[in-house]
Amino acid sequence: MSTKPYKIETPREALEFIAAHDSFLISSHVNPDGDGLGAVMGIKWALLKLGKQAEIVIDSDPPEMFSFFENYGWIKSPAQWPQGAPKATAVITADAPNLERLGAVGGLIADGAAILAIDHHISSETFGTVNFIDERAAASSEMVVALVKSLGLSPDKACAEYLYSGILIDTGRFRFSNTSPAVLNTAAELVAAGVKPDKVSERIFYHNTLETTRALGRMINTIALHAGGRIATAYFDLPFIQSDEWKSVDTEGFVNHALAIRGVEVAVLFKETKAGVTRASLRAKNDYDVNRVAGVFGGGGHAKASGCTINQPLEDAIKTLVAEIGKGL
Repeated sequence: MSTKPYKIETPREALEFIAAHDSFLISSHVNPDGDGLGAVMGIKWALLKLGKQAEIVIDSDPPEMFSFFENYGWIKSPAQWPQGAPKATAVITADAPNLERLGAVGGLIADGAAILAIDHHISSETFGTVNFIDERAAASSEMVVALVKSLGLSPDKACAEYLYSGILIDTGRFRFSNTSPAVLNTAAELVAAGVKPDKVSERIFYHNTLETTRALGRMINTIALHAGGRIATAYFDLPFIQSDEWKSVDTEGFVNHALAIRGVEVAVLFKETKAGVTRASLRAKNDYDVNRVAGVFGGGGHAKASGCTINQPLEDAIKTLVAEIGKGL
C-alpha cells in the first residue's frame, strides 16, 4: 500500500486498509455531532463483525441525546486509554478534517501510524495514509453505509440506527440542500434494516433536558441582527458556560433558530469556551459560503454549515466575525 496521502471517492482502497490491519483506534472530532458519532459507531460495528479489534476514543463526552444507541458504552475518553499501552499504529477517523480536530486523541497515535480518514467536508485536508473523501456525500455516515456494504456486511438494527442518526443530523432532518436521491435511498435501506424513524427522531429532537430548553430561551434573547438584517448572531457567555446548569445543555440545532429569521442569510452562535477563546458555529442560506469564512480562522466544514475558533473574548470575536462575513454579502 502506498505511504503517500491520496484522495479516493470509492471504498476500494479503504477495504484494502482494513484488510491490512487487525487492531484499530477509531475517532472523530472534538465535540462530535450525530454524524461523527454515528459514523464511528458504524465503523466499530463493522470491524467487530470482521473479527478485528477496535476502540472508539473521542476527546469529549458524546452528546447525551444519542445515549439510546446500543453499545453507547463503546465510546471512551483519552483518559481511559490504558496507562502504558502502546500508541495506535492503525487509525480510522470519521468526519474530521485534520488530526488537530481529534484533540487529545492525537497523542494516542504513534508516529508514522497508518490512518484511514473518512470525511465528506470540503475543508478536509486529506491527512490520512488513505483518504476516503466524498464531498458529494450528505454525511460521513452515508459513506460508512457504502463501506459496510462493500465489506459484504448488512447492517443490523443497531448499526442502522447509528448511521441513520448521522444522516438525519447532517441533512437537517432531510431538509437541507444535500438531501439527494442517493441519501434518501440509503436512509430507506436503513429503515428496512430496522430503524424506526419516529423513535429515532423522538430521542434526538424531543428528549431535551429542562436546562437545554431554558438555554434555548436564553440564547434567543441574545439574538442581534447586523448588516441590514442579513446576519444574525447569538451567544453563550463564559459565566454561563462555566455554570453547573451548562453541564446538562445540548445546543445541537440552536443556531437554526437565528437562521430562520426572515431576511437572515448567515447566522452564528458564539460560545465563549474559556477566557479569550470563542467558538463559532456558522449556518447559511442561499449561496453564501460559510466554509470560506471559517477557513480564515483555521476552521471549516460545509458551505452551509461550518465552525471555527477565534482567539478573542466574546464581544471582540462577534465584531471580528461579523466583519468577515460582511465582506461576502
